[in-house]
Amino acid sequence: MGICRYCHQKAGWFTDAHDACVQKANAGIESVKTCMADAVIAGRQYSEVSATVAKLAADAAIPQDQVNAALKEGWSQGAWKRCRAQPITDPEFSAISDLYRGAGFQQDEMRKTPGFPAMVFSFLIWTVLHDEIEPYQGSVRFNLQSGEIPVFGVANVLVSEQRTVSSYVGRYSGASIRVANGLYYHLGGVRGHKEEHTSLQQVDYGDFLMTTRSVYFGGTEKGVNFRLPYSHIIRFEPYSDAVGICRDGGREQIFAPQQVVASGWWLFNVLQALASKDSAAKGHHA
Repeated sequence: MGICRYCHQKAGWFTDAHDACVQKANAGIESVKTCMADAVIAGRQYSEVSATVAKLAADAAIPQDQVNAALKEGWSQGAWKRCRAQPITDPEFSAISDLYRGAGFQQDEMRKTPGFPAMVFSFLIWTVLHDEIEPYQGSVRFNLQSGEIPVFGVANVLVSEQRTVSSYVGRYSGASIRVANGLYYHLGGVRGHKEEHTSLQQVDYGDFLMTTRSVYFGGTEKGVNFRLPYSHIIRFEPYSDAVGICRDGGREQIFAPQQVVASGWWLFNVLQALASKDSAAKGHHA
């Protein structure tokens, strides 16, 4: 006879939980996630919601490991939503981090959550918009121009572009005469036509760097390398996991980081802000 892992009463043969207990616990877990996410969005400290979390957990008999998982997921959801709503400041970054640590978790754990890169990128956008850029401290393998400041680098970026491929499609239109076993002689001709279609073709895979004046790409697979000044870019196109860059007179190229989920929103906003600042600076000095 199994024992329910929630209410600790007899659960029946070949089971360790009552259906009703599982449903109650799942509902409680969702409430814990919502409570934590709301705390992030509202800018609260964990001490302001800890009693509510404890009550939700006790009422639904949620095991502590599941409570902890719900708190982390709820925090990440809240951080993601708040940081996408608008760029966050340094004090806001610290407050959101403090909420995570206030729940008893470590800084290293926070870095592994989906919410953390959202915080980093949101704050990065804020620094660009408010002219408080801190030079990128990661590896820079490009020769920057004098006065050009590295803003942020991303490794493992796949660059693709739309390319048109032509092919000829034909159809036989005559009669056939059998001349031997399995062999036919065809009378008449073949009518065909040219067909074109576009598809997204991979260009290269490598390192992507944004600076105050341009974007750089260094391919590691096919050796494609280039510097693209913002003055040569006519528009940016946001995608869910990538950003499209349309250069003057060229095809749109899609830059897709392979290790950053839902990267399109921040890449688009950072590049738009950098290009706008570069244009304004050139206009000021003209």
